[in-house]
Amino acid sequence: MDPMDFLATNSLSFWTRFENSTKCFELDSSLTESVHIIDTIAAQRPQSTTAISKTQECANFGELKSYLSNGSNLNYSSRLISISQKNSWSRLQITKPMLRELMEHHEVHPTFLEVPLSFSYRDTDEEQSFCVPWTVREDENSIQVFYTFRYAEYKGHPNEPWVIRQAGVYQRFDIHKKSSLYVLVNASPQSAAYCRALECFSKYEHQMQLDPLWLHGVIHASYFMYWREYIAEYEKRLLPIADMTTSTMISEPLRVSHDMLGTVRFLESRFLPLRPILTSFEEVADGLQVLGRSLVSGACVTEATQLQMESRLDNARRYTRTFIRTALFLQERSNNTATLLADTLAFRNQGVAQEQNGSMVVLTRSAVFITVITLIYLPWTLVTGIFGMEFFELDLKTNRLITSPQIWIYFVTAMVTTMFTVVLYYGMAGLPNLRKLGAGFYGKSEDEDLPQSIRRSSTDVEKSPRLLAS
Repeated sequence: MDPMDFLATNSLSFWTRFENSTKCFELDSSLTESVHIIDTIAAQRPQSTTAISKTQECANFGELKSYLSNGSNLNYSSRLISISQKNSWSRLQITKPMLRELMEHHEVHPTFLEVPLSFSYRDTDEEQSFCVPWTVREDENSIQVFYTFRYAEYKGHPNEPWVIRQAGVYQRFDIHKKSSLYVLVNASPQSAAYCRALECFSKYEHQMQLDPLWLHGVIHASYFMYWREYIAEYEKRLLPIADMTTSTMISEPLRVSHDMLGTVRFLESRFLPLRPILTSFEEVADGLQVLGRSLVSGACVTEATQLQMESRLDNARRYTRTFIRTALFLQERSNNTATLLADTLAFRNQGVAQEQNGSMVVLTRSAVFITVITLIYLPWTLVTGIFGMEFFELDLKTNRLITSPQIWIYFVTAMVTTMFTVVLYYGMAGLPNLRKLGAGFYGKSEDEDLPQSIRRSSTDVEKSPRLLAS
């Protein structure tokens, strides 16, 4: 490796991160899934388009070392190395010594380690939108490119039918031999990209020789158009809630609930990562087009082949921008629906609170009425009980009611007692307000000892004489 390039890229740091990683690679050689190596040898006769293809599965370091060191396996026109995870949240099914052997044997630049380090064991969905960007390294002998991209895949779970997974791609094109090495890092052993690449190696070697970048398009096409189904599935779940929220009247019984708010926020999170993911994919398409032009200049690809590839890339870019616009629209609609739903629930709660306050006012008025009646009635009853006076009696001779001459004492005493009770009640009920009023005019407020900048009165111009004066 060029010492200048080694220092400029800080290649040692990639190997250090590789050695320190604990969640990316298997710890021993007992792999559940083997590393697949597919080689094709171009036809010996120029007029023939038939190529010889062979496949090798390496389950440990010894098998890999033996295959790579065999001289008969060096004369390949195209080689595909497939590394996979057991599932998208597990370690790569390769050990550190095996990966180092692959890279050193094929002279892969250390910066490629950024790709396998993106696949690791995890229990949370971190780096959901991160993609290793399109990266190119060129020298007089070869061109190396690598990147990762994310794609939508149908899972079939009722609550989350679609998931977002990632794949990594590496290519080393030998300028003199016109041979290519591909490394495909998959989220599952029998991924769609691997199956389609395997078909290309067995049936379309001639096309791969004509266009060294053709396999990239095949891999992308394995997943790309599924973004439309991904978006449509979650849009289908969003629309009923959005329409129901828009047509809901606060004064009527609500058809929406707090659970729907969580559902809308979940749907928003499904649209949120699409913009960075698809933007990264668009950058890959741009990089492939630029690299294709470079291969045309180096007489590695014909102009007609390059024009075909550019046409496919232009179509992919247009679809990418369409998916981005749709995702942004649905993300904004999800956010607006969630905001409207939260406001609807809040206003409804306020309406219920107002109804309860109205009921409390009626109850309070009833309580006041009963209290006043009691204040008037109680003293008279009390006086009657104390004096034990009989104000009326029946004259048996004349059968007429006779009024006691001392009844005036009852009325005077009862009225005085009633007035005293009413004055005492209203005096005790209004005493706290009188105290607050007196404190406002003659005492100091509760925050007078606080700095002026944080007093409550200093934040309201209409209630702060100091601010009005200034």
